[in-house]
Parts: sequence; structure tokens; C-alpha cells
Amino acid sequence: MSGGYRARATPVNGTRGGPGVPRPRRGADPRRTLTTLGLLTVLLPPPATAQETASATLPVATCGEKRPLLATAEALGVNLVANRVNVWVFEWDWAEVGWESWAKNLELGWQWDKTQFGTNMFLHPYHGSLYFDAGRANCLSFWESVPITFLGSWTWEYLGEGKRPALNDFWMTGFGGVAIGEIMHRVSSAILDEQATGGERLTREIAALFVNPMRGVNRLVRGEWNDRRANPPDRLPGSYMFRTSLGGRTIRENGPDARPTRSPTLLIDITLGDVFEADRSSPFDVITLLAQISPDGGGVNILRATGRLWGNELTPLESWHRHALFVNQRFDYVNNPAYHFGEQSIETGLASSWRTGPRGLRLNSRVAADVVMLGAIDAWDEFRGSRNYSDFGPGVGAIAEVSLERNGTRYLSWYNRVRYLRTVSGEPADHTILFSGFDITVPITPSFGVGAHISGDRRKSYFAELDDVERSYTETRVYLSWIPDRRLGAGAR
Repeated sequence: MSGGYRARATPVNGTRGGPGVPRPRRGADPRRTLTTLGLLTVLLPPPATAQETASATLPVATCGEKRPLLATAEALGVNLVANRVNVWVFEWDWAEVGWESWAKNLELGWQWDKTQFGTNMFLHPYHGSLYFDAGRANCLSFWESVPITFLGSWTWEYLGEGKRPALNDFWMTGFGGVAIGEIMHRVSSAILDEQATGGERLTREIAALFVNPMRGVNRLVRGEWNDRRANPPDRLPGSYMFRTSLGGRTIRENGPDARPTRSPTLLIDITLGDVFEADRSSPFDVITLLAQISPDGGGVNILRATGRLWGNELTPLESWHRHALFVNQRFDYVNNPAYHFGEQSIETGLASSWRTGPRGLRLNSRVAADVVMLGAIDAWDEFRGSRNYSDFGPGVGAIAEVSLERNGTRYLSWYNRVRYLRTVSGEPADHTILFSGFDITVPITPSFGVGAHISGDRRKSYFAELDDVERSYTETRVYLSWIPDRRLGAGAR
């Protein structure tokens, strides 16, 4: 997929600051960014039949020539604007920079800092996505946009802040920016419709602007908001699914004095691409995104995203059982009563699907091992308990998932995940995190269903100089599930 499109005449889509956002005093609140994903429930792509019958007289939307210098200038411009806003509007001392601070940073080099958890694990990756999407909006490929992302992160750390550059910030902004940036690029492609006109066209362009600001601004400047053209052939994958679940949840931290709390909750579940069908010609040809938003848990409770980097089909298309190897880049952000956890990781594993009966039922499974390049867990203080800062380190993990599905509707699912994290910045410790859950959905119509969920999360932290910590909690949800649009791939039929 490419960034902005143009017509082609051929016949028949803490204390330190992150870029542009001040470090909050009580932890980051990413609700404003994530809730824009809710627009997908009302701004879905038109049915495939409508796309396939586009007028042959319309020019096809293509990206055009690559603009690497403009992409680099836009990424650096993000830093310039962010720094000036932090100085002139928010008056943050750390944003005062100049020759003296630049020379000091270049001389002293990297450090680890104790940035607040939400800033490091959400806001930095989000701002890294602006750098990445500057490249994608200027017609660069996935791999060509990666260096721009790390360049933007490096220049911010050394030149955009008055304090020493933080290695953990650089890492989270770079790798997290690549993952979120490519997902937002492809999601914005699904929202945009080059053939739409009038109010629908304007609404789609604005929604895509919120999801992918760099692309939206570039399209606006280039006059592409009103151009009517045939959609590019790679606008939508051969398989996709949009699922929204709305209901209530009850959470209870396990302990003698714990009391349950209840609140409404919204889940947005997006899948683009089919692990058994995608052509494997480009990174992130298969994407999964899960976001959970609840007002009593800091807004965003869960943000999990994966993008496939490599895949290999092991069985023929017509086989009743399918198996495929995969390597994914993974991004996790978890905020619950037992712990705050986030990671940038690479997972490799096996996806399988078995046809179990004449009614189209399929038993799907997924097993994977993870290498956590850098993870973060909320720090611990022996006097004040859990704090809103992060301890960082590498780790390993494993995932096992099983589901029973029919025509893309998931009836039953079970998952179990484990992570081990070794602290290298913060309190010396070994952390083990377990999270498992079970879902059941009863379909009412092909698009609607009612469901229930129960899950349990547990944290064990073994500190070198503090008492060990063990915390766990249980969550239950009941919800109404809506699948407004889907296109089934080989693995769902």
C-alpha cells in the first residue's frame, strides 16, 4: 500500500516530553487517540461488489513518485512543531534547547530514564507513527519508511529535549512507531473511498485524518480530498473483519479486602488479511488489532497489535486442514489493577485451521514463542506500592490460542499467554506475567451476537532488594457483538 494517491491515466487506496505532547504528571491518558478507531464502525468500506463494479472510465488512484526528502523534512518538522508547542504553550523547562544542550547530549550520550508508563508505552509509539507515516504518505515502502522513523526518534532525543537522550524512549518510539504507523496506514486505506462524493467523502477523509494525520494532511495539501478516482487495487485485502463489542465489565483484584468495580466497556477488533491467503509480498500483509476502552481503568485497558513480517504456507489450498508458519512484529499495552505492562516483541509460530463438519465449522489454533526486545512493567516502591513509572528490560514469552469459528464468527475462544521480563533499568527484579481468558459468543443474526468473557491476570515479581510481589485480578464481561462488514478469506471458509 502507498500513502497519498494521484490519478494515472489508465482504465480500470514524566518529566521528559514526547514529540508534541507534554509529559503528564499522573500518567498518559491515550483515550483521545484510541477512540478515533471507533469511527471504523460507521465508516466501513463499501461492499466488495460495489468496489468491483467501479466505472472503467475513472483514472486509478496511484501514489506517484517517491519523495524521500519531503518525507524526511516532514518528520523533522513534527519535532520542530512539537518542541515549539511545548515551549510556547506548555512552558516545559525540558523543552528549552539550543547549542549548549545539543553539545551536552552529544557528549554524554544515552541514559535510561524513569518516564511515566503511559508516556513510554503509548505516546512515544504513537508519535513514532507520525514519522513512519510521513514516509508512507510520500510513497515510500514499509522498509524505506523505517529509517525515517528512527531518524525522527534520534533527533528528538538528542535535539528536541534539554535532558540527556533516553535509550528506552528511542527504542519505543522507533519500533512502536513502525508497528502502529503501518497499521494506521492500512486502516486509513480501508476508511478512504476515492469514489465517494459529498458528505460521505468528507466524513471519510476527516476520519482517515484522525487515524493517520500525516497522510490526511498530505492528501489535503495535494488536493486529493475531492478527486474522484477508482480505488487502488490494494486498498482492501482479500480478507478482513471489523468487530465491535459493547457491554459491561466487572473487575476484582484478588485479595481479602478487594471489592469489585463495574463499568461499561467497548472493544474494537480489526483483522486485515488472512494468514492462509495473503500473498506475502509485503510486511504487515496480515494485521490484527484489539483495543479495549473502559472509563474506570485509565481509558485504554488493552491495545494489542500484530503485523506479519514473514509467512510460509505448509499445506495446499484445498486441504481440509491448513498450517502456516509466521513471524510477526508485536506491540502490547496492558493497563489493569494487577500491573501495567507493555512490550515490543518478535513472535514466531504456527497457525492451523481444521474443517470440522459440513456446516463450515473450523477449529483454529495458534502457538508462538516471543522474544521481547524491550518490555516495561510498572515500577515498585516498598513504601508507596505500585507507581506510575516503568522498569525496563528484555524477556521471552509464549502464546497459545484456540477458537471455534464459522464464516468468520467466533463461537468459542481460549487463550493463554506468559511473559518473563528481566529488569535492566529500575529495581533489579525478575517478573513473570500470566494472562488467560475464555470467550463465548451466541450469534443472533449473521452480524449480531451476545457474548460473555472471563479472564484472569497474575503478576509475580522477585526483587533483589525488596519484598517479592504477587498480584492478580479477574475480569468478566457481557456484551453485544456487531460485525458490520467482513470479507472471508481461505482460512475462514
